[in-house]
Amino acid sequence: MNTKKMKLIEIGLTLFAEKGYHATSISEIAKQAGISKGAFYLYFQSKEDFVTTAFQYFHEKISEQMEKVDESHDDPRISLASQITVLTEFIYSYKGFITMHLRENISISGKTDELIKQMKVENFYWLRSNLLAIYGEKVSPILLDCIIQLEGLINSYFKWIVIDDINIDRSKVGGYIVRRIDQLIQAMLEEGEEPLATIDNFPKDTEESSNVQHMLNKLREKIKTLPLDQSKLSDLNEVLDEIEVEMTKEEPKKLLIQGFLAHVQRYPVLQEECEQIAKQFDIELLD
Repeated sequence: MNTKKMKLIEIGLTLFAEKGYHATSISEIAKQAGISKGAFYLYFQSKEDFVTTAFQYFHEKISEQMEKVDESHDDPRISLASQITVLTEFIYSYKGFITMHLRENISISGKTDELIKQMKVENFYWLRSNLLAIYGEKVSPILLDCIIQLEGLINSYFKWIVIDDINIDRSKVGGYIVRRIDQLIQAMLEEGEEPLATIDNFPKDTEESSNVQHMLNKLREKIKTLPLDQSKLSDLNEVLDEIEVEMTKEEPKKLLIQGFLAHVQRYPVLQEECEQIAKQFDIELLD
């Protein structure tokens, strides 16, 4: 995503937080950004498209930060604690927009709703991956219960931050939550607790979507290292955005994804991830 588009999103999110979604006009966003209303439409088709893109921007930004944190730690407990800290910082940074979204109950379009649903699925697999990294297969019988409890701990603190405006020590929250879930899980394992919920019937296609998102995140990181000018880097990231939008649809168009991948796979360093994405959608890369 190019810098002008990101600037518009940041300004728009600030205005939404201050005035609300419905009370903020495109003209106001454009004026604050120092561009004409017509120039706004060079980047976004409509106000609804703007919000959808803003959610994508959220998604990409937090995903990239989480990937970096995860890769920088060998100890899975420290990694999870650091990732929770990053999430907490993110919640504080965009608290105003999140509050507005909850207050006005925005449901702009099918694209936005599908993207939010996809983010929920990825959150599930993020929790699952971290718990398995820490506890291994011994936790498998009670894994879904562990996921529910960890998600509950994290979301409860975020709810109090956003809705009740409490202030917590951001540097300590990650380690604190990891220690609490550690105590819960160790107690369940020692007491031989029977699971309340099982993971067996969780849809397989959601895991495949999560794998595609992981590949897209890796591609974004690699694209940053390519010796290309800014416009070409932006073009490549726009292609990844289009793939991300398409994959959230109930029936993604394989020919479109195949065409998008053709723009990316020409760079050898990006070939492996393109092959993995093509495999997930059961398509062949174009020569």
